[in-house]
Amino acid sequence: MLENPRVKPDQFWEPIHEYTGRRLRHAERIVAVQDTTTLMFPTLHATVGLGTVDREEEQALWMHSGLAVRSNGEVLGLVHNDVWARPLEEFHKAQERKKLPIEAKESFKWIRGIRSVAALCEKYNSAAKLVHMFDREGDVHEVFEEILRLGHEAVIRCGRDRSVEGPYGHIRATLAAQPVLERYVVDVPREKGRSGRQARVELRSTSLVLHPRGAYAGRKPLAINGVWVHEPEPPAGVEPLDWVLLTTLPVGTVSECREVVELYKLRWLIEDFHLTLKSGCKVEETQLKTAERIEELAAVLSAVAVRILQLRQRARTQPDSPCTDILSEDEWRVLWMYVHDRAVPSGLPPPTIREAARMIGRLGGHLGRKSDGMPGVRVLWKGWITLQIMIDGYRLVRG
Repeated sequence: MLENPRVKPDQFWEPIHEYTGRRLRHAERIVAVQDTTTLMFPTLHATVGLGTVDREEEQALWMHSGLAVRSNGEVLGLVHNDVWARPLEEFHKAQERKKLPIEAKESFKWIRGIRSVAALCEKYNSAAKLVHMFDREGDVHEVFEEILRLGHEAVIRCGRDRSVEGPYGHIRATLAAQPVLERYVVDVPREKGRSGRQARVELRSTSLVLHPRGAYAGRKPLAINGVWVHEPEPPAGVEPLDWVLLTTLPVGTVSECREVVELYKLRWLIEDFHLTLKSGCKVEETQLKTAERIEELAAVLSAVAVRILQLRQRARTQPDSPCTDILSEDEWRVLWMYVHDRAVPSGLPPPTIREAARMIGRLGGHLGRKSDGMPGVRVLWKGWITLQIMIDGYRLVRG
């Protein structure tokens, strides 16, 4: 299938996005999280169509993804994907690219994503409130202009200390001059090389007017809001939590600011998706000979990675819902029979999502002790692969 010349990547991505679109129908608020990752193929010297990242000799593709999430963390699915190779001739030309219009820059990926998500929501749920969520790379003036033009909301982490109107001149100084609204504890998610922890932070907010200067003086000022979450006394040797969040949402009260912070914490889900795609689905271990075929494979594996992420999140947000929201009848029955080493009793209802996630985690090596918590995406992926092999055998025997 991947090597069929009549098959193109869009024929994979489109049904994935449309499937998510149908799941948007009953959502009152949709958080659209975007992020970019690199897919590295250092041994594929003969593969056609790969590009570079930080060194000229690298073989890589860039992948920009959009994930739709409910405010409670439930993953609805993928709503946008771009895959491209950065040409070798673009290497060492970052300064030249800054002079180009936004449509000719790589950063236009954020606006393409915004428009794709907007079109999908307009088709399936035009009444939903749409919130765009980006990390610091998405802090681009034209991105804010696009979001304001469409009448959407946004929470974007500040990537540079921009000039603003007022006596303090810049975003950070303006926020630092505001009184502390609240002191409270934030859960900091685990990252590679860093365990999860709790941070005692101070919360400040204010309204801002971005005031372009210098080479970008032709841009129009933008009225937005800012929230600063700052850890004044981090543990020794630990980088302090420090989020400056730019948003179109109101920030006049403590509860409004806390909502902005909680929404921003959903951004880690897109990183979990990319982690599952690369560390779980092993997309970078392919031996395909063209970039187009690799993108087709990435699309197939992305659908699987999202399903793993949905299973984990549903186990956290709706643990008592039936597992049939995620698993097929064959999948949960085979899973139950393997774990309990006997046939499924007649009339037994399907397990809950939480029970199914623990059973799949067990297949992947999760011990299930109280101190272990719920299985993570890597363990769920390993268990999922084992379950699919068992399903194949079950269906062959059943005929």
